[in-house]
Amino acid sequence: MTEWEYRTFKIKYDKKQHKNWVAERAEKPPLVGLQAILEAHGSQGWELVSLEAEHYEISPGFGKYFMDPSVYRATFKRCVNE
Repeated sequence: MTEWEYRTFKIKYDKKQHKNWVAERAEKPPLVGLQAILEAHGSQGWELVSLEAEHYEISPGFGKYFMDPSVYRATFKRCVNE
């Protein structure tokens, strides 16, 4: 039977320093950019299975308001018994 392990973390949009999507990591520099985040985890055998908006920023527009995701929750999985 196949066994899986899962990893979940937040990916935030950094408007100030990086002007890109950032995944913070303990005791390591952050991963900057979605491509870098996916490649770093993919190279360790992790597969992205879910990317859900967790927090939105609301900004005014021309007679409307816009809701843009500012934080996503990424969930990865990889096989344990290969």
